[in-house]
Amino acid sequence: MADKFTELRKNHPVFIYDSFTKTYSERCLTLKFRFIQSADIVFEPVIVYNDCLISQAELDTIDSAVFNLGMIELISYYKACCSPTIIIKCGLLNDNQIKFWKNIYFNGLGEFLYKNKIETTEDDLFEIHCENQNIYPLSEINLNDECLIPVGGGKDSIVSLEILSDMNCLPLIMNPKRSQTDTVSVSGYKSFFHIERSIDGLLLELNGKGYLNGHTPFSALLAFVSALCALVTRKKNIVLSNENSASVGNAFFSGIEVNHQYSKSYEAEKALHDYIEGFIHKDINYFSFLRPVNELKIAQMFSNYKKHFTSFRSCNTGSKTNTWCNNCPKCLFTYIILSPFLPHDDMISIFGEDLFRNRNLERTFLELTGMIGVKPFECVGTKEEVNSALAKTVSMYKNNDLPYLLNIFKEKNRNKMNFYLDQFEVILNEFNDENLLPEKFKNILIKSL
Repeated sequence: MADKFTELRKNHPVFIYDSFTKTYSERCLTLKFRFIQSADIVFEPVIVYNDCLISQAELDTIDSAVFNLGMIELISYYKACCSPTIIIKCGLLNDNQIKFWKNIYFNGLGEFLYKNKIETTEDDLFEIHCENQNIYPLSEINLNDECLIPVGGGKDSIVSLEILSDMNCLPLIMNPKRSQTDTVSVSGYKSFFHIERSIDGLLLELNGKGYLNGHTPFSALLAFVSALCALVTRKKNIVLSNENSASVGNAFFSGIEVNHQYSKSYEAEKALHDYIEGFIHKDINYFSFLRPVNELKIAQMFSNYKKHFTSFRSCNTGSKTNTWCNNCPKCLFTYIILSPFLPHDDMISIFGEDLFRNRNLERTFLELTGMIGVKPFECVGTKEEVNSALAKTVSMYKNNDLPYLLNIFKEKNRNKMNFYLDQFEVILNEFNDENLLPEKFKNILIKSL
């Protein structure tokens, strides 16, 4: 793919962020972005914010939020050719903004570069030039001290929704799937803010023709989608559900740590928080409520919400059909991390089978434990969390009739079992001080632990 990368960059030296438009009608705010790769490759993706209530005067003050949303939207289209020059024709970025975007793009494309075997650096991948002197001012819409909670349909956002249920929170869902809407209703919320994002079909055509394709920083996109949502709902707190474990990468490549969850990491969260505060609205507070804790603790917390067991989903493969595929790293990791906290019958009720008996998952199992390869490129926890959870689960079996995967784990780690069991308690009680929680939210989280 490195040769394809070089060829596409030569044939497509410039990628242009040409323009954005916004239309407000019948409480729907429709945004359209125009990106030009060449005369015959023009992308026009659309994002629709449903059920907004915003005045014309306020509509005139959200251009910075829309412009910057386009800046993160463009990466999905830029990656098809990876042009060495990005030209911005619809706004001006200062040096600090350009530095921010180069960092978000490069690290957010880390997995894409790794899987396509493209070795480059942040400076060599692209340059950003602005051909417009228009500086969009910060919005001054009055925001109240209420919360937006993006909902993914998995255990993490459920924990946030449940713990913060007594506060005035509005769930936010983009392109709703059943697990997301079920999460909202089961948690007792009456409604959610609905956003529809459409991918330009031309991108899918290019993918089919062999243009470059791969992972992009979705959570960074969601950050800017949420920032605009904060303005149109007048809620200043964007409350994420990213845990401390998301900051741990998968592999080292081309001089950086490649992290599938980079835009969920603390480093990215801090950069996004500061950018949104500095260039969109000074009062928007972007932070992760669960950042001080890890996947193991969140699994324990989630185990208290039995009403969600049949409706939550953490499987990308099965998301369209609202199922667990039971054959991917996400399914197996979720099974592992919940196994110390739930009775076997509950586990079978959730997943439909005992994944520890699935021999087809052996390689994925060994990757999750760190015994071979690299951590799977999915939103999964660390090998330390996995190994401590597995040791705890093995210790709960009353006889030696261990399922296939647990038996492998025990046989390969006989000399480490006591260490992993000790680590289980240590990890479970970790509270990382590297977080952006306001004191009010930190106290709420501490009381719930």
